[in-house]
Amino acid sequence: MATPQQHRRSIIGTGALLIALSGPGQTAGFSVFVDPLTEHLDVTRGQLTFAYLIGTLAASTTGTWLGRIIDRRSVATVLPWVGLGLCIATWLASQSPNLIVLTVAIYGLRSFGQTGMPLSASVFVAKNVVHRRGAALGLLTALGGSTIALTPFIAARFIPRLGWQTTWMLEGVVVLGMGIVMSGVIRKLRLEHPHSDEPTSTEDSGGALEPRHLRRNGFLVVTFGYATMGFVSTALAFHQIAVLGERGLSPAAAASNFLPQSIASAAVALTVGRLVDRVPSRVVVPFAMTILTIAVLSLTFVNSKLGAIGFAIALGSAGASIAASEGALLARWIGRETLGTWRGRMTSVMVISTAIAPFVFSVLADWAGSYTSAARLVVVLPITSGVIAAITPLPADRHRITADVA
Repeated sequence: MATPQQHRRSIIGTGALLIALSGPGQTAGFSVFVDPLTEHLDVTRGQLTFAYLIGTLAASTTGTWLGRIIDRRSVATVLPWVGLGLCIATWLASQSPNLIVLTVAIYGLRSFGQTGMPLSASVFVAKNVVHRRGAALGLLTALGGSTIALTPFIAARFIPRLGWQTTWMLEGVVVLGMGIVMSGVIRKLRLEHPHSDEPTSTEDSGGALEPRHLRRNGFLVVTFGYATMGFVSTALAFHQIAVLGERGLSPAAAASNFLPQSIASAAVALTVGRLVDRVPSRVVVPFAMTILTIAVLSLTFVNSKLGAIGFAIALGSAGASIAASEGALLARWIGRETLGTWRGRMTSVMVISTAIAPFVFSVLADWAGSYTSAARLVVVLPITSGVIAAITPLPADRHRITADVA
């Protein structure tokens, strides 16, 4: 029989692998197929980007119904179907004869990749880790976020040998096969049913004991913070080369800035995940919004590669701070029983915010005259989100710290 520590590691490792399987549906995974698609369909990058926007917006509804199904049927039951959906989407994308069919394929990629796999992973870990849930989700964020980058890395090496269409289809087969295997592993290890000899934490049922309006407030605070982070970080990441180009950096130097951002994200996710278990819940979202505000404002002072690295570290830290804490906060304020439903709704809002972010930020830059000026306008969002989170009535903290470690 597995020890509690082995059980905990199995849960986190399984969740991280599920996030890794989301790669074909993430922007990074799609990016290596952009050039082959524009040539194959004889379209411009602008037309392809618009199709990607429409497909992503359509996929924003997936989180709502998929989260509800996960609550009713369990991750083990839903996982093979999510893998099948993502597999079909990759095959359809590889064989698309025109932009209309490709847009449908993108809907599938974003529904089951960007939303389905990470949603399953987050809900699975949050529901099954009883103690120090924040530390577990922080580790999940660090491991899972790092593995997503493997998809474009591997695909870029297979495309010259197999062709882009075969490579994309192969990705789908791998996702489907691994999804079926992981579903079996979850069932075999009974990972959706924590050991009965583990003491029950008050955190598990605390959310259900709170008045409905306080639970709703908690959901809205986390969702607004998560969506704000998604909007700002996506806008700045999408236009990063142009943004830092205004500050005097070359395209190569600006592109290299993603590395320190990723390193900072992983390190902060581990740290914040542990802190969430120890600090008052109310301070978590304002803290993340403060870091995001600092990151955006720091653009004004970037005039060298060193300054750009500081901006990247701040931006990566801000994103990790909310990503590593949102699951723990929802479980704490709402409870575990309907966590999939609520997190699914939050994911839908976040997907919308990230879908429109590059376009809206570009429009703001044209209106304000520069990307730096647009960033000064966008900073209103994290400030507003932080203030709302600080003054809104929220459920009381009922969690307690236990001695187990990740």
